[in-house]
Amino acid sequence: MTDKQAAPGDRPGHSGDVEAALPAMAEHARRLEMIIEGTAAGTWDWNIPDGLMRVNERWAQIVGYTREELAPITPETFFRLVHPEDLAQSNALLDEHLQGRSAHYESLCRMRHKQGHWIWVQDRGRVYERDGQGRPIWMAGAHADVTDLQQARQDAADMRQRLQAVVDASDEVAVIATDIDGVITLFNTGAQKLLGYAAEEVIGRVDLGRFHDPDEMRAYLQADAPADGHVPSTFQALTARATQVTWSRQWTFVRKDGERRQVRLSISPLDGAGGRIGYVGMAVDLTPLLEVREQAHVAAKKFAGAFSSAALGMALVSLEGRWLDVNDALCGILGYTRAELLQIDFQTLTHADDLNADLVLLGDLLAGRRDHYHMEKRYLGKAGNLVWGRLSVSLVRSESGEPLHFVSQIQDVTVQRQSGQQLRESEQRTRVTLDAVADMVLTLDLHGGIQYANAAATRALAGEGAESLAGGQLQDVMELTTEYAPRSPLDLAVLLDPESNAVDLHSDLLLSVGAHLLPVDVTRAWLRGEDGQTTGAVWVIRDVTQQRARQREARHLAEVDPLTELSNRRGFEAHLQQAITRVARTGQSASLMYIDLDRFKPVNDTHGHLAGDAVLWAVASLLRHGVRDSDIVARLGGDEFAVILAGCSLKRARRIASDLLESLRGLSIPWDLQRLKVGASIGIARIGGSMSVDDAVAAADAQCYRAKAMGRDNVQVETLVAGDVEVLESQDGSEGGE
Repeated sequence: MTDKQAAPGDRPGHSGDVEAALPAMAEHARRLEMIIEGTAAGTWDWNIPDGLMRVNERWAQIVGYTREELAPITPETFFRLVHPEDLAQSNALLDEHLQGRSAHYESLCRMRHKQGHWIWVQDRGRVYERDGQGRPIWMAGAHADVTDLQQARQDAADMRQRLQAVVDASDEVAVIATDIDGVITLFNTGAQKLLGYAAEEVIGRVDLGRFHDPDEMRAYLQADAPADGHVPSTFQALTARATQVTWSRQWTFVRKDGERRQVRLSISPLDGAGGRIGYVGMAVDLTPLLEVREQAHVAAKKFAGAFSSAALGMALVSLEGRWLDVNDALCGILGYTRAELLQIDFQTLTHADDLNADLVLLGDLLAGRRDHYHMEKRYLGKAGNLVWGRLSVSLVRSESGEPLHFVSQIQDVTVQRQSGQQLRESEQRTRVTLDAVADMVLTLDLHGGIQYANAAATRALAGEGAESLAGGQLQDVMELTTEYAPRSPLDLAVLLDPESNAVDLHSDLLLSVGAHLLPVDVTRAWLRGEDGQTTGAVWVIRDVTQQRARQREARHLAEVDPLTELSNRRGFEAHLQQAITRVARTGQSASLMYIDLDRFKPVNDTHGHLAGDAVLWAVASLLRHGVRDSDIVARLGGDEFAVILAGCSLKRARRIASDLLESLRGLSIPWDLQRLKVGASIGIARIGGSMSVDDAVAAADAQCYRAKAMGRDNVQVETLVAGDVEVLESQDGSEGGE
């Protein structure tokens, strides 16, 4: 109602009484207005039959308006300001009260402020007058701005959610909280991971003892029992030492699956405003650390055994170069006793011409520029003799990365060094021998530089009478490719990388010689310098033309069915694997057709196996000529056939199968004045790039089985939604659904 309308309680005919009561009513109204102003509440009353509302100035201020800006004020004014997501609930609560089903109307909703933002309002009211039929006439209530309260509630909820997320994110630490009676109130993801229980299995229960090794806990409780003999519960015993401060101890926890884990458990009291509210325990799994320590102990024992018993000379050397420990083999190599070696450093025993190179490499180790080094150097033996040693040195560091000491291995190679001259003398004989062999032999550096080529290599790569290839580059005179990709030359740098195993050098390599491709095998042997680093390689290239031909012939015989001259199961599986690989690489469609002959067994039973063979040969011929040359037709055994259709969708495969089925229906094989006929049940499935051979065969076979079950002599196709078309089932070889 408006300010000028009478309140619902005003009635004519009582002017005398009203005039007498006016001063008291005015005072009462003044006091009410003071109270309302003091509470900063917005008030409203509603003349329900007329649909008019009256509000105080504070009601309008809450939403940023004046009463004049909102006039005339009706329920529509409220509906227009309330958030759409809150309006339905507010109207339902209002209707509940107007119908008399609730004592009062109360709604928490958002209202749009004049400035455009949303504020939270607590709206509360009540019907104060109804007519004789109980229909509401007059209703009044108040608005309160509770935006700050709602924001505080949301902030508190967000804080609780963040704290819970932090606790749950600590999955490396088990956190278990209880109330003061030991009832579990929190069991985070770390506790679930450590103990194997789900939170719902333990929260709300007093059962901390289930987590502990029973024998260990029993012994602890008995040792800690008071004089009266009363044995405390696990909870009492654990929290008794944590009444004021955090208490920690190592325990054996037992997981749900029975596995035992060593943990460090810390228990702390939880206090609230009113006193003690519970306890929180945090457990860290020590089992991996203890296992590592045990492994380190075992490794140390193994190293000590290997160190003392090694056939090579071994030494632990300080960062300053003093021998910290030496084994018996090293004492034998140098001619000193262990006690004598421990009194001197390795610099004293190193030949002056080799010392600087050794110290430079040691500096690289300490600077982190290398993990280890190898070199050959001369030592001064106790008897004044020179000892050539092949030295390997590595640096031992602490967990923080600080250098601790060197580990040296020394092999006596004096005899080998003395025989070096003999090896060099034999080099000439070796070259002559290599020139006499038929295989191509090349010595290369790691960048493809040709250091040596025997006569066979020179003839094959440069032509008869050509000059030596030494000094040239491998990529300038030779090109290697493969039978699978003859137009894609291999990167020779990969073959010159000693760390690479990317190419099979014995299966399908081809050497380009002029306009011809020559089947070859390549054998590599790596060359190493005195420092042990790989410096090059020796390649032996052998012509395997005849060997490859024999292999292909043997493979053909092994993969072809002798009766039908189709691929047998072995050949079929090889072709199917290639088709799967091609689908995975290119994404091209491919289909597999599984064919099982109908009424074939009566042919064998009635006319004999020769008649059956004639039927199989005729069916094979029909299938071979009914598909493309690029498709693979195979006899899997008995009267079962398969066709691999590369680049063929299921829709197209169904048309091909329908044509084949129609041709089979018309197939008639003469035999002993009779005509032999068979039918077929055909199943088709797609070939997927992630399938195995067995998966693909099983999918097509399942469709063939469906064809058999549906009366034979029909085509059934795998039903799925693929990239270009929804493939539907067909019956009797029809094109239904296309």
